Amino acid sequence: MTLPTEPDQRLKVLEIGTQLGMGGITRHILALSGWLRQQGHSVTIGGTADVWCGPATEPTFLELPTRYVAGDGGALPRRLLHLATAVLRLRRWLKANRPDLIHTHESSPALVASLARRGLGIPLAVTYHGSEPSRIAAFGGIARRCDLVITPSHRSADDLASIGGVPREKLRVIGLGVAPAPQNSAEDIAALRRQLLGDGNRLIMTVARIEPQKGIDILIECAARLKPSHPHFRFCVAGDGWQEEELRARASAFGLDGYLTFLGRTTRPHLHLAAADLFLLTSRWEALPFTIVEAFQAGTPSVATACSGVVELVDEQVGAVAPIGDVPAICAAIVAVLENEDKRAAMAAASLQRSTEDRFNPDRVHQEFERTYRVLAAGNPSAA
Repeated sequence: MTLPTEPDQRLKVLEIGTQLGMGGITRHILALSGWLRQQGHSVTIGGTADVWCGPATEPTFLELPTRYVAGDGGALPRRLLHLATAVLRLRRWLKANRPDLIHTHESSPALVASLARRGLGIPLAVTYHGSEPSRIAAFGGIARRCDLVITPSHRSADDLASIGGVPREKLRVIGLGVAPAPQNSAEDIAALRRQLLGDGNRLIMTVARIEPQKGIDILIECAARLKPSHPHFRFCVAGDGWQEEELRARASAFGLDGYLTFLGRTTRPHLHLAAADLFLLTSRWEALPFTIVEAFQAGTPSVATACSGVVELVDEQVGAVAPIGDVPAICAAIVAVLENEDKRAAMAAASLQRSTEDRFNPDRVHQEFERTYRVLAAGNPSAA
């Protein structure tokens, strides 16, 4: 059999996610799949359909209840039922369609694929996109079933090796390509800035899903702490999620109406970032957040919590990092950036320059994935 290792040979790839809704993981899957298709490869996307990806956008979409194998499935017996359903459905598909490799994203798809491919000889990779520290060991147990474990962060790779028990030879660090920012007019940026600032003078923007991972509750505490001493700051959160109603009420209870605004879902995150003086990310865990790179593209300094790959992006040239959940430290970092405009402007220029680095170039990153896929398909994952 001729293996698809030569540049002119086309790959047949199955990409599987968990819940294909809004967020960096789905964006990564869609961007990588689109680039691979442009090179002539065949890509099928599978997982639990959601707003960004499903049968309506992908005619060959493979519907799998991967979302319900994870925590959204409820009690363990129901999750096991969804696991059995997903494994049987995927195994039938693999026998009928036989891809050159499977690339899963997160632990539930990896578990499903590792069981479904038994005896079929189909290579399997999983990407670790970050998790709460308490789940790293469990992720490692599933990842060890795979032929290759990919992560965008060197810190995450270290965690997978030291906590998750993943052999170093199975680990591969590949970044996330971030598409160039769309052009926004100076007039649009200025108009949005005026609207969001009102009678304030400093705009602090967060673009994130409103879920526990992103620590919006921590952000609320930061805003409440800063309001008495910095009444002209304005915090905005662009995004939605299942915690939105609860956290809106919490912000109101803190007396933050007009000081912290929830904007809901936005289709123009780059515009919101460009209008801001500072990007704030108070996450509890991350691997390598798209939004920080998008803040770089907007020329906006960042303050972020020091989780995994964040510290590979943010340093004193482009902003500041603070310990996870440390409200006083996060507030001090915000003030340090915003109270010295010369310093903030230098950080803004450095952020814009950093956005041009090769490690964020989608073509370069996706070419690296393509090379990795070829080696994996050829049956030599340790050389990937």
